[in-house]
Amino acid sequence: MKIIRNQTKIKRNKTTSQMVLYLSMAILLAGFLWSINDPDSVQITLSYVLIAIAYVLVQVSLYMANKWGRSPRPDEIVENSLKGLNDQFTLYNYTTPIPHLLVGPAGIWILKPYYHSGEITYNPDKKRYEQLGGPNIISKWFAQESLPNILEESNLQRKKLENYFQSLNLGEPQHIFVANIFFSKKADVMAKNAPEVTVHTDKLKEIIRSNAKTLALKEEFLAPIREKLPREDQ
Repeated sequence: MKIIRNQTKIKRNKTTSQMVLYLSMAILLAGFLWSINDPDSVQITLSYVLIAIAYVLVQVSLYMANKWGRSPRPDEIVENSLKGLNDQFTLYNYTTPIPHLLVGPAGIWILKPYYHSGEITYNPDKKRYEQLGGPNIISKWFAQESLPNILEESNLQRKKLENYFQSLNLGEPQHIFVANIFFSKKADVMAKNAPEVTVHTDKLKEIIRSNAKTLALKEEFLAPIREKLPREDQ
């Protein structure tokens, strides 16, 4: 499998996540010290404002650290889960509007990694994914481990891919698939009834290979797409 990465973006965002964390800690400390240093009503109010700002920045830094600072990062998780695919497949990490895009005989795959634990299911009546168990309420809030609206995110990425292909004069994208992959060791994925492929990372390569045998897209279809997509690391 060929891998095209945006190394510059990865390095930049990792540095930014660290800077945001240090800034949030500095503001939090300043707000605390100001609140206990002979405070008056105005000073107390301003210290609370600083603490509130620091809290927001902490949430941003946690989100960024989970995505860019923690190793293995989501892009590394995706790469490892697909290791062993042949060179007919190309994985694009952060080089297109789709963070993780796989192109090959199995089709064009939008890969969406999630670090969420617990039992992951799909409720067909409510048309949404659900999470049972996993971290407690406090952890879900502070570590942002509550399950997002997965289908809405898929729709947004499909639209981005459509716009991207049109901007490259590739027309309407065809043979598009979405895979929601969970990489926490504590995730138990039980969503075979979901409208999109939803599996643990250790099952992804098997599904891609199976789809490649069924769909078996020819190089005549894939070559024009690869020609327009990034061809080297950025």
